[in-house]
Amino acid sequence: MAEAASRAMQPSGFDALIGLRLSIVRRAADTLVLHFGDIRASGDGTVGAYALHVQCPWRFDGLGGTVTGRDDLWDYAGPGERPANWSYEDGRSLQDQRWSNFFEPDERTRSWVNESDRFVVTGTEQTKRGDVRLELSGGYAILLFPASHRGEAWRLFAPGSDVDHLVYPPEASDYAISRRRAPRTSEDWETWMRVAKAPAAGSAMQAPPALILSADGARHRCGHCGTVLAIAEFGALKGFVIHCRQCDRYNEVQL
Repeated sequence: MAEAASRAMQPSGFDALIGLRLSIVRRAADTLVLHFGDIRASGDGTVGAYALHVQCPWRFDGLGGTVTGRDDLWDYAGPGERPANWSYEDGRSLQDQRWSNFFEPDERTRSWVNESDRFVVTGTEQTKRGDVRLELSGGYAILLFPASHRGEAWRLFAPGSDVDHLVYPPEASDYAISRRRAPRTSEDWETWMRVAKAPAAGSAMQAPPALILSADGARHRCGHCGTVLAIAEFGALKGFVIHCRQCDRYNEVQL
């Protein structure tokens, strides 16, 4: 099956995914990150031909009903009783369990991967209100439905490419495709975080691999060893703590 990595994003947006398989599922905090197309190495992690970042409600449906959805992330799936200080970052959420039933866990990249010929995108729909339906082979589908007036709901882009991003809601006043500027490359897009005290158990994100919240955002480096912990727009990490696996320090953004 021919991959479409080299295709420019079309006015219909998600049609660029037709013929590509859903190959990677992962999270950045509670943001769902999906990659489509052949898997390739990128830095310390992996990417596909296209990436879709989802910050709004979503569902992954099958022939028998919903397989999993956004709210399953906060539902403990065992074993035993839910620990008092449990967080989805500790694993064992219902969402983790359900993804593991359909995709192969990859501990190195903290992902679920699909290298089979399943879950190929066969059709796409996008409404002017930002609702999206991605039809997948085998009777599966991914549905996105924005539920916020102003916050970014989803973003589709080609990692490593200067092709404009498809973003909802748009920055313009209409409901058409929103185009982002090409990624900046100046040193202004890099910041060092501040070493912080360890927070309460289960309340820190873990990196590397770097948490990618915005592919054209600033590189946020560990305040102790300089490892890139996150790629995000300024302000997006306010209030969060990231534990650096490289040097075992905790980091927070500068105020």
